[in-house]
Order: sequence, then C-alpha cells, then structure tokens
Amino acid sequence: MAMVLRALVVSLFLASAALAQPCGELPVLFIVQDKSGSMAGSPTGGTASTTNPSKWTIASQVVPQMASQFANRFRYGVMMYPGASTSFSCTTGTTVQAVPSTASQVAAAYAAFGPGGGTPTAASLVQARAALQAVSTTAPKHVLLITDGLPNCNLSLNPATCNTTTPGCPNTSTCSGSSCCGLGAKDCLDDQGTVAAAASLFALGIKVYVVGFDQSLTSGNNKAVLDAIASAGGTGSAYVASNQTALASALNQIAQQTSTCCQNACTAGASRCTTSGGREECRLDPATMCTNWFGSTCPPMSVCTGGSCQACTNQCTLGATQCSNNAVRTCVTGPGGCTQWQTTETCSYGEVCSNGSCNSCTGCAMGASRCTATGVEECEWNVFSGCTQWVGRTCPSGSVCANGACASCTTACTAGAKRCTGRNVETCVADARGCTSWSTTEACTTFCSGGACGVCGTSCANGTMRCNGNGIETCGIDANNCPVWGPAQNCPPNSYCANGTCTSCATTCTEGTKRCGAAGVVETCQLQANGCRAWMQSGQCDVGGGERCELGVCIPPCMNACQAGAKRCTGNAPQRCETAPTGCTVWRDEAACRAGTTCIGGECFEPCGMDEFESCAPAGTICTGLPEGKFCLPMGGLGGGAAGGGAAGGGAAGGDPLGGGAAGGGEAGGTGASAGGSAGGGGAGAGRADGGSSNIVGVNEPPPDMNRIGAKGTGCGCTEAGSLAPLLGLLLLARRRRFI
Repeated sequence: MAMVLRALVVSLFLASAALAQPCGELPVLFIVQDKSGSMAGSPTGGTASTTNPSKWTIASQVVPQMASQFANRFRYGVMMYPGASTSFSCTTGTTVQAVPSTASQVAAAYAAFGPGGGTPTAASLVQARAALQAVSTTAPKHVLLITDGLPNCNLSLNPATCNTTTPGCPNTSTCSGSSCCGLGAKDCLDDQGTVAAAASLFALGIKVYVVGFDQSLTSGNNKAVLDAIASAGGTGSAYVASNQTALASALNQIAQQTSTCCQNACTAGASRCTTSGGREECRLDPATMCTNWFGSTCPPMSVCTGGSCQACTNQCTLGATQCSNNAVRTCVTGPGGCTQWQTTETCSYGEVCSNGSCNSCTGCAMGASRCTATGVEECEWNVFSGCTQWVGRTCPSGSVCANGACASCTTACTAGAKRCTGRNVETCVADARGCTSWSTTEACTTFCSGGACGVCGTSCANGTMRCNGNGIETCGIDANNCPVWGPAQNCPPNSYCANGTCTSCATTCTEGTKRCGAAGVVETCQLQANGCRAWMQSGQCDVGGGERCELGVCIPPCMNACQAGAKRCTGNAPQRCETAPTGCTVWRDEAACRAGTTCIGGECFEPCGMDEFESCAPAGTICTGLPEGKFCLPMGGLGGGAAGGGAAGGGAAGGDPLGGGAAGGGEAGGTGASAGGSAGGGGAGAGRADGGSSNIVGVNEPPPDMNRIGAKGTGCGCTEAGSLAPLLGLLLLARRRRFI
C-alpha cells in the first residue's frame, strides 16, 4: 500500500515540474498541522487498523513525501497544534521547525509527535502570522493548514448558545445528564475567530491553503466552515480528502500553485536513503534545470544504508507485536524483504494498547493524583479514547510534588555549595523545579576537606623515624589516612639525635667554663650543633714570654706587690704581705680592727686613756702621739729593736724603750741609715720598701718639724731639742705611775 502511495505522489508531483524556473530565493511554505486527538481515528470514521490507517499515520507519510519531492521549491516551516497532548488541551500551536527548514526536518517533526488535545485553529493561525512576520524575505509566503475537524478551544464563547464541534455533545442549554460531555466553551465552534485569523494573514500577503482530511468534512456545513477560512485566506475554497490518495492529490495541487521557481536541491551524483527504506539519487531535472532527488528501489533482501543498498539488518522478529502511541505495531516484511515495525492496529475508543494488543482500559480512578519524578500526574478521562489515564504536568519552578500535589520545595542548601561527607565531595544541585539537594559528585582517594578532595602533604613510611633538632619524630597515619610526622620526642640530657636515634655525648662539661690544656692552651666548654658540649680551644697563653695558664686564665710573670712580712692598713683593717703559691708576694687581708681600736702600721691599737696622765692599760705599751691621735703603742716603738723590733734587714736592736733600734729597721732590700732616735722617735734612718733611706720608723711619717716623739706625745709645741728635758721628766713620772 505504501509503495503504491509513494508512486502516486511522485507522479503527481513530477507532473508540475515544468512550471518552475531557477530562482535566487525560494518561497516559504509554512505547514500548520492539526494533531488533535481525533487524528488518531480513521479518515473514513471507522476504527484505525493496519488496513485502515489513522489520519495521523497517513499525514505523517504524505506530508514529508510532498516536502521531499518539492525540496528544491520551498523553504519550510512546521507548526503542530495544540501545543500539548493532554485530554482536550487548548494550548496554542508550537513552531517545531522554523523557517528555513529542510524536507528531512519536516519528516522529523512528524515523527516526534502524536495525536492528542483539542483544535485551537484560530489561535494557532495567529501564532503562525507572528512567526512568518519574523521571516525577512521578498519571496512569497504561504500557509498550508491541514486539519481533520472544525476549529474550537475559544474559551471566550458562551457554551449555552454556541454550536459544538464534538458529535453527540450538544450545547449546555440543550443537554442533560449523560448527554452532556462537560467540555464547556472548549467545544464551541470557533469559525468566526478562525476566519478572522486567516484574513489577517492574507492582509500581509500570506495566502492560507486549507486541507480538510476526514470524510465528515467533504460536504455540508463542515465543508462550508473550511471554505470560509480558505476564502478569507485568499485561496477560494478548501481542499478535502478522505483517504491517502486524495490527501496526496490535494497537497500536490497546492504545491503546484505555490511553487514558482526552483533551486538545486542537491549535488548531482549524490545519493541518500528515504525514510521508507528506498534510495534516492540526485540528478538534473531537465524540465526545471535544477537538481532534485529521484527515487530508486534496492534489490530484494537489501535496504538503503548511507545512500547505498546494503543487505538486510532486520529490526525485529517477523510476527512480533508491540505498542506505540496507543496502537499495535507488528513486525512485517518491509522494503527489500527486511523486517520492520509497522502499525497494524490503532486501539479504538475505550481501549488502550498493552502487551502488544488493544485492551479495554481503565487506567486509573478519576480524580486520583500521584507524584512523578518531575511533577504530578492526575487521572483524567480521555474523551477521545474513552479511557482514564494518568496525565502529567510539571510542578512550577521552586516546587515539588508531595502527596499527589505540588508544594513549595524545602531548600536543603544553596546551589553550587560543596561539602564533605566522609571521603566524598557533595555538591548542592538544583533540579528542573528549582529545588536543591546534596548530591555526591566526587569520591576522594585520600580525604575530603572544605568541600574538596585533599592531597596528603607528607610522604613517609609508617613507623620510620627521623631527627628534628635534638628530638626524634616518628611517621604515623592520621585520621585522613595520610602519613604524618608525629611530635618530636627530645633526647635525654647529654645526648643528641643522629640517624633517627639518640646517641650519648662524648664529653660532659658546663657550658662557659674554662680549663687549661697542654702547652698553655686555654679551653672553653662550648655547645655544639648536635646539642652536646665539648672542650674547644679558645685561647693560647704566651708560654715563651713567661705566661702560664691557671684555671683557664693566662697569668703573666710574677710582679711582687710588697715585701714579705710587711704590714699596712686598708681602712680599719690590717693587711700582711705574704708569698702566694705562685711565688709572688701579695697583700692578704686580716680581721678588721674591733670597735674602739684603730689600725696603725698594719696593727690594731687602742687609744690612750682620758685620765690626767693618758694612761695605757695594756702592759708594755705607752701613750704615744701620732698624726692619727694618741694611742697605746709598744714601748719599743713601731720599728723597735730589742724593745720595738727591727724589720727584716734592719739595724741592731733599739736602745731606749721609747726609741727605735740603734740602726732603724729597713724594709726588705733596704739599709738602716742611722741609729735609733731618742725616746718616742723611730730609728733615725729607717729604710723604705724600695731600698731607699727613710727618716721615720714604720709607715706613719710625721711632719718634718715634728721629729720628736716626746714633743708630739705630750702635746708640746717645742721645736728644739732643748725643750725635751722638762717634757721627758713628766713622761717618766707618768710611766712610773702606770707601772706602780
């Protein structure tokens, strides 16, 4: 049957080829196809079947064939209406292939849709007018309206007074009970609105060609409605068809009238396959001087693939059945003997296709609703099929289906945000409804941190050890499954870390201390880089110059500070000159003089009594006047011989107890210059520490004009030796009293 139809269409189309001439810009043929639910029925009014195909099946074959045969005559556009396929939907038609579309795109548009919904012809023609106005061209524009019923879906009409388009559904004012279809204004005849829409197109110079494809449209009032639309569109009257041949003939006549020129449809010598499995070759059409596709058939048991005939690749098992668009498809022998699916039965009113056959349907309970992945489904009665069925609709953006109804979605997160769940990265994604949820987008091999897979920052073998300063670090595995060096464990005192182990220090000393090494070397205890302390050379004594090392200090050659045995005072404390272990003489401190005594000449003396004779209590002492005051001194004087004692190297023992030695004592190395003086005086020539001569015994040297001890002792202001006699007598008397 399909082969006969194709041959008929080709013969009709080619008969008009001589009318066309080459041109620069092709005219536009905008196809407005009715795909309402009634298109699922047979054009003769019976039940569609393999031998009596549905109107939609026939249109899906004939219209693409016409477009293919006139591929070099038109630029196409395709609108399908209504826009939705739900039960008696009245949505405006949708442009599914915009101008300029090719013949193959026209075929794809028909293959992508199926029948369903009402017949909003007027609104769809208005939409077609807007689409064509957007096409900028100087070539003619034409609308090809193909419909199987009268226009409706004008909700502004009054259902109580309008004429209805569905058989058996009178207007509301005349129906009652089961005779009312319940479609309301949807089923009102919209003839005036459709005529007005066609007239608005023609006013722009766009002709509207009308093809009525159903036996009910060939005569009577139905034909008059379609004629009125065609007349308003500038094409006189409508074409009507009740079978495949008539539809192909109507389309051919329209194409002949509107095709005024041609362009090369292909490159001469090219080949391609048709949707029916045949093969086409591109050749020059001598009638038009334009190239076009011309068909040929493939040999038996072969089919066209990639523009050439290939051995059969069967689509199915011969005789198998399946459901498609509420119709039964059977696996039959197709072109070239190959098996293919073919619609063999369209399920009738009240039936639904399931398991490859038509069965009485009750798909769901009227009024019920349920949720789907994208929205909600409601159970509706299909007025055309007589079945209840689930009809889906998408929930608005920002909502989601819950308990069979759309409700605002609870936003779980901000779209694009990331987080970690265990070792997985989760991303907040928004679905088509605008609802957000967490979704796992990446599985980390190590760990997840801050919404991203982390990379271990350390590379070491578990259990290995290394040194860090003077401590030992051990490699372990952390909670993120990454190797990591643990905290350093310090080595014990007097040890250091080497090659991951603690090693005892070779030397123990106190940092900063000094000692003497061999050959006058000075060594200091210093901290080493490994944390140990070691003796390091820090100096060198000048051994050749006489220096020696003592306790880490270079000592120069001896410099005697004094004469051994000499005495002196420092403040009120005596000092004695002694020989140190080094062989040099040094001053050594002795105990400070007790309270009430005074250090004189390196010894502690008491002051004289305050009585009339200034007596002295200690035996062997006499009150003697000195620059520091009056003190009880030894009778022999500070530098005496037999009574006062001469110093080392001094002269002979002193004479008078108050005087010095006969030759006053000299310091070490010194020489007594003269004999001891008179009472109270030192030796006349007491020696100095440096070997020079001195005029005064001891260390306290009186003024030059006070060389006489007696005069000083009694407080006499005499300056001559002759004045000593009276004073000496008093002094002797006082001495007698002291010793009584």
